[in-house]
Amino acid sequence: MAENKAHKGEAFEARLKRFQNGSPVEVIETLLNSIANFFNNEIRITPDNYQTSLLFLGIHAVALTIGEAFFNQKTELGNYKKFLETFVDGSTDDTHFSTIAESIHYWRNILAHQWLGSLGHRIGYDYEMTHGWEKRDGVTFINPKIYCEHYLMSVSWGLEFPRLQAKASAWYDLW
Repeated sequence: MAENKAHKGEAFEARLKRFQNGSPVEVIETLLNSIANFFNNEIRITPDNYQTSLLFLGIHAVALTIGEAFFNQKTELGNYKKFLETFVDGSTDDTHFSTIAESIHYWRNILAHQWLGSLGHRIGYDYEMTHGWEKRDGVTFINPKIYCEHYLMSVSWGLEFPRLQAKASAWYDLW
């Protein structure tokens, strides 16, 4: 049986004391490190296993965690869109996932809270298309592999992912 190790390794009291007495950078780095070591390892395998619902739920959870902590928009949708703009959007129109942030956000809510909803008739997955997303006959098709690749490229913290390191200084300035 698998074990959730996300909260292992340090006693709650010790972590709280470290956060209260340490630099804000300590809190930020701990948050980012925990996402990298525990959440992203699971998200990383979803496209190859066609676990599309888990992919969208996982990425969205990270986006809202980061968005609430650092962007302070008025709504979850605002935080999600700002996360996509800041970290996930690519250099081509079809990889500007923030353009369809509202559709993805509400689709994730369907997956998490309703399972079935009319929005399901306006969202589609296409693992074979070469674009990150495109509209076809009123349906927004997303390539989950490309969406996940852009997410991981931006937020997989560590030395091998310089794109996030370049943006991390802006987070420190918010504190």
